[in-house]
Amino acid sequence: MEMTTLSEELQQLSSWKEEVNEVRNEVKLMRERLEQIALSDAPKDVMAKVEHFENRLLRQREVADEMFHDLKQCAKKLSDQPVNVVHHDPPICSFETMQLRMDTFQQLYMELKNEFNRFIPGNESM
Repeated sequence: MEMTTLSEELQQLSSWKEEVNEVRNEVKLMRERLEQIALSDAPKDVMAKVEHFENRLLRQREVADEMFHDLKQCAKKLSDQPVNVVHHDPPICSFETMQLRMDTFQQLYMELKNEFNRFIPGNESM
């Protein structure tokens, strides 16, 4: 496994926080689009899909909020660590764990976004 410096890890955590914020903004836009459809005279099968996506987007927002909080906490714990670490105990928040969680977060969000874009044509720009 490639070793990274504390500075590189903190920069990556900051980049992930920005990415999670972008996801939160995109989810907001998707929810607004669903709201427009919900207020329209759409058929029942479309309304069922709207409800499906409303639930998924709500959960995505919750996960993004949790991820953002955990990234902030991880960055704080890593930056509070003394520079001269003598022992080899893993930190409470390990960078590797956050990296795995972020990989999963990104993958699941892209799947949701692709499914949403297939449901609502014209949203490929999101």
